Amino acid sequence: MRPPITAAGIETYAGVLSAMGLHEILVTGNLPRGQTTQNVTYFIVDRNTKAILSHVILPEMSDRLHAVRMLLKVQRSSSGYDIGTFQPNGEFKPAEFLAVRSDLETPPSGGASGRAA
Repeated sequence: MRPPITAAGIETYAGVLSAMGLHEILVTGNLPRGQTTQNVTYFIVDRNTKAILSHVILPEMSDRLHAVRMLLKVQRSSSGYDIGTFQPNGEFKPAEFLAVRSDLETPPSGGASGRAA
């Protein structure tokens, strides 16, 4: 079986691949304590444009694992990120126990929240 892209293909498209400009973000926080009954999709949103940049799926709570620390790559950088869920009416609700940081942002000054500092 051949790989999806050959070495020659990588070389040919190197400029295009590097232009994609993947940026790293860090999702951190602590899951609420309790028995897991379902998984929840949390969306990472550009605070300025409201565009959805990525998502993560986590248990809604956990009685064993609590700390969340995930390094993700997104297609574009932002000066601020929010993480949360969408309500049935389409309203975005930030997750109070999760935060998102990038290298463009300063560290949060308090506990975790659904907004990046």
